[in-house]
Amino acid sequence: MTETTADVTARASSTRNRAITVGAIVPIVVTALAAVITASWIPELPRPVAVHWAGDTPDGYGDVWLFILMPLLICSLFALFVVAMASKPTESGLLTANQKFVLVTSPWMAGLLSVGLGGTLSVQRGLDDAAQASGGAIWMLWGLLAGFGLAIPAWFLLPPRDRTVVVGEPPAAMDFAPTELVSWTRSATVGRGARTVIASVFVMQFVLAFVLAANREPAWTVLLVVVAALLVLVAATFYWRVTVDRRGLTVRSALGWPRASIPAEEITDVAVIDVQPVAEFGGWGWRWGADGRTGVVLRTGEGIQVTRTNGKRFVVTVDDASTGAAVLAGVRSRA
Repeated sequence: MTETTADVTARASSTRNRAITVGAIVPIVVTALAAVITASWIPELPRPVAVHWAGDTPDGYGDVWLFILMPLLICSLFALFVVAMASKPTESGLLTANQKFVLVTSPWMAGLLSVGLGGTLSVQRGLDDAAQASGGAIWMLWGLLAGFGLAIPAWFLLPPRDRTVVVGEPPAAMDFAPTELVSWTRSATVGRGARTVIASVFVMQFVLAFVLAANREPAWTVLLVVVAALLVLVAATFYWRVTVDRRGLTVRSALGWPRASIPAEEITDVAVIDVQPVAEFGGWGWRWGADGRTGVVLRTGEGIQVTRTNGKRFVVTVDDASTGAAVLAGVRSRA
């Protein structure tokens, strides 16, 4: 039976509605209800409340409103990101496996934080001193299970994943003499959208470290060191160099590692493709796609896709990908 444009449009509309429901409506409703319920406990809770546990014993204290509002704030911001980046259907009106994974992460997080943090407050009801509380740590496990309890049905509420294989456009191989030296190189950097998202995540982590420090939580120093180290690593992988010469394709980060080198004799196919980072790879950077592809995915737009003799496919997003692919196809034809 031939599928019409109207069929695809209707499917895409249904897919988008389901994506918004799973990625935004469910987590926001869950965390909002949790905030209302936990706020109703305030008259029964000690001041300050326990906010960190060493096993079953409280070892950190803070303001109750931090625990009440944090799940709602975090999940609402994440929901906006998820819907913006992962709710756009494919040309078939479906979602990729990566999109589905990103979307169900939203209700999973809502279950984890609502039950986990809410549970640690519930065991403190009726106490004069939060130091008397016990049994709080186990609630993070219940929160983890609650997260999966929301994420698993959410996965099946979404439509089946799009199994279309990305082929792309084969370039016209560039012709050059057997003794002619050939080299093509371009810089590749993370796009503005990715920079905004990544910067927002780091800002939130630094704010969290500040809140922990204000509440005299010793964990803030560890968090700050980890975030600073990750910041250096991420900044180093913002800039890449893509080179095509007689040896094949080389993609190298600013630090020299990570690095990918694909010899010309191992290349069976070269294509120019359009890349959607979140939909196809779940994000930016050195990525692994659910369809088996790997690559350096830095922004939305054109890229070079290389298929190796072992069947594996590698992708790199770069400006003027058509020229780079043409040079690589020419190199491959003479390998």
